[in-house]
Amino acid sequence: MIYDNTADTSPPEDHIKSYALSKDQEPIPASPNFGIDSPLGLLASNILAPLYLYATLKGKHQVWAEILDALPDDLFKQPTLDVGCGRGMVLLKVAQRKKKITESSTAPGVSVEQAYGIDIFNTGDQSGNSPLATYKNAAAMGVVDQTVLHTASFTERLPFADNTFSLVTSSLAIHNVDGVGRANAMKEIMRVCLPGATVVIIDLQGYVKAHEKLAREHGWEAVEVQQVGMRMQFGLLPCQVLRATKP
Repeated sequence: MIYDNTADTSPPEDHIKSYALSKDQEPIPASPNFGIDSPLGLLASNILAPLYLYATLKGKHQVWAEILDALPDDLFKQPTLDVGCGRGMVLLKVAQRKKKITESSTAPGVSVEQAYGIDIFNTGDQSGNSPLATYKNAAAMGVVDQTVLHTASFTERLPFADNTFSLVTSSLAIHNVDGVGRANAMKEIMRVCLPGATVVIIDLQGYVKAHEKLAREHGWEAVEVQQVGMRMQFGLLPCQVLRATKP
């Protein structure tokens, strides 16, 4: 069971499926386009804008590719969730890994569940942010069948059941809300994780410590925080990565 059966509403719309089934098919680009992170953040970087542009256009892609490549295949076989997925940079890398596992498996009956992503699609958080943009990127990368996309806010109860996901990721999203919202996001992430699940969160330095504190308070294991380095230096603001495992 993926969705929360305690809610009074039906599961939210899957934007990927809706666009894929639409009679008015959108043209599919030859390659994905993930835009840039906060345009206001870029302007605020002033003379450090080149660092910001490098981080958003290249650096974060490299960092996430290395993080995901280092994780074992078993984490990708069950449902996964990307929180604040935006135009899908991390979500679709996970979906690619799922597709690769499916195609390379020689064992009969191997089942690889889909990659789920949620966002409120605020263009202030990412340029051109919209469900359609994410769908086009999924189509360009050939992972429509591996991807599910919902509009949902991590400041509220997520539309998923307890103990659902084997891997939850989030990239530069949780800092965009206030302290109460950030705490709720972490509690919801922890709620929807399976026992033994891995969480990987990259966020601006100064915000990650609160995520770490909540994980430790809830008895999570292998909790570690590391600097990401210059590849994700958004102007003056460095990033940190939190990794943790649900007991």
